[in-house]
Amino acid sequence: MKLRPLLLFLVSTVLLFLGFDRNFLHLVPAEAFANFDKGSESLVIGRIVWAGQHGFFADGALLGTGDAPTPIIGDAEFDHQYKTYLADGEFQTYMLYKSQSGGQAWLFSLLDTFSPFSASTNLRLFRIFTALLTALTLAALVLWFDSQFGLVTALTVLLTSLVSQWLTLYGRNLFYSVWDYFLPMVVALYLLDRESRGRVLSETRFYLTVGLLLFLKGFLSGYDFLLPPMGMVATALIYYALKDKWTLWHFTRRLLWTGLACALGIIASFLVLAAQIGAVTGRFSDGLLHIGNTMGRRTFGTPLDPTQSDFFAAGQHASLTEVIQNIARKTAVVAGIRFTEVFLLFAVVSVLVLLILWLRRAKLGDTTKERALLITTWVSFASPLAWLLIFKAHAYYHPFTSAIIWHMPTMFFGYALCGLLLTLLFKRV
Repeated sequence: MKLRPLLLFLVSTVLLFLGFDRNFLHLVPAEAFANFDKGSESLVIGRIVWAGQHGFFADGALLGTGDAPTPIIGDAEFDHQYKTYLADGEFQTYMLYKSQSGGQAWLFSLLDTFSPFSASTNLRLFRIFTALLTALTLAALVLWFDSQFGLVTALTVLLTSLVSQWLTLYGRNLFYSVWDYFLPMVVALYLLDRESRGRVLSETRFYLTVGLLLFLKGFLSGYDFLLPPMGMVATALIYYALKDKWTLWHFTRRLLWTGLACALGIIASFLVLAAQIGAVTGRFSDGLLHIGNTMGRRTFGTPLDPTQSDFFAAGQHASLTEVIQNIARKTAVVAGIRFTEVFLLFAVVSVLVLLILWLRRAKLGDTTKERALLITTWVSFASPLAWLLIFKAHAYYHPFTSAIIWHMPTMFFGYALCGLLLTLLFKRV
């Protein structure tokens, strides 16, 4: 690797890590940063405690909550998971969370078992590890933008990622392990770029790699925001199809095979989860039934169990337009700027980029790559919007955690377009 890309990657990793791990700019309120979705993260902590008491595979190695009333009331129960872990305590009971395999807890349980450090140090190290993986993944994405559009565009993506409220909040969360949401797209971009630069791409290896990464996403961090990792891989294909002028058949074939690989990866992770649930109940079919029931209530608010229908009726009957508007009005940047305002900025920038490309077309030469970014930015909205359409009920019940969806991957490409505008304005031709 040349010196400048290496320095950019290292600087990006360090800055992003400091933001995700320490909120070093203090742009997110300290309490919000410290306690972001601790209810979900406490499931991982509960699993570590239970695995330490009863063995790695106890209760199907599923996540859960120790000493929990039914239903869970709130912060007191979540805090109890941390307090028990930090005090090297034990649970009397364990309530299973069956909606994901909990692979991230498998990893942390193993590390906890062999670690010579105290529980408080281990918890700190787990968060450092997660924040570092997120930083490395997004630093690789910044480096890709640099390779395509130059340093100004890459720095624009880096700086806007640093001031993103949602990336900062999610970056170190042990439950979400959000790095593995973005990893399939980043790997796909680099593999396709190798082909774009004249290297031979093994399509079979590409599909297997993408499918494995989607399996790992399901296994490691579950099915929150299930569609966007697939949508982000599709976005990578769309960009290179436009940039390298693939034929419609070539693009369609690759998109379909990639979609099949992603689907098979997710299905494989479903089977692992069903086997875990079956290990607890004694019937594999119980696991499949639970997955079907969960998908029903998270998508259209209609669980397979009719006794739960009334409870989830609000999500089922919620207005899709209102759900989308609610998520789009969330704060995007820590200064209080909302996503709707950022989207308006993208629209203005798109018009300006189009005008520059048109007015200076004779001097700029081949602008295929720039036009590919412009189109890809707006096509990338299909990824978060598809999730909001299909998982409307989940977005309805979880409005305070769902806004990360706009980063999958629209915000990155939109901000890159802003950086491209700056490059075009000051480019000497």
